[in-house]
Amino acid sequence: MHTPAAITAREPRRPRLHPPLHPSASWVAPVVLGVLIGGWAIFIDHNQGSSIPAAFILGIVAAIVFGAVCYGVGKVQSKLLPEVRAALYGAVFGCAIGFLYNISGAANYRASAMGLGVGLAMGVAAFYVFHTHDE
Repeated sequence: MHTPAAITAREPRRPRLHPPLHPSASWVAPVVLGVLIGGWAIFIDHNQGSSIPAAFILGIVAAIVFGAVCYGVGKVQSKLLPEVRAALYGAVFGCAIGFLYNISGAANYRASAMGLGVGLAMGVAAFYVFHTHDE
């Protein structure tokens, strides 16, 4: 008769779903995300009537802040529980979308509600991914 230990010892190991990342991914991903958020902020702010230099300054500041936050999250995420990591991803994404929605001319409460809703959705999705794909 087989014991559970003997059965599990014969089961083949599942292949890794995620290959190891290149070391440059720790700074390339935040830079790309920062450029995307900054460019989007420039586009929205200029379409709302700001001058090009003012929109450019807002976009540069948004890109630097968002890139730095993403870099910080990337550095500490391996030390966090999956629940905290999912909440952190949701908070960062919700703040970014709420900010972009606010500079598009929406009211502060509406932008806050939009950021909260999108952040909660991102947190739930990240929670699901982290719990189904963690080894």
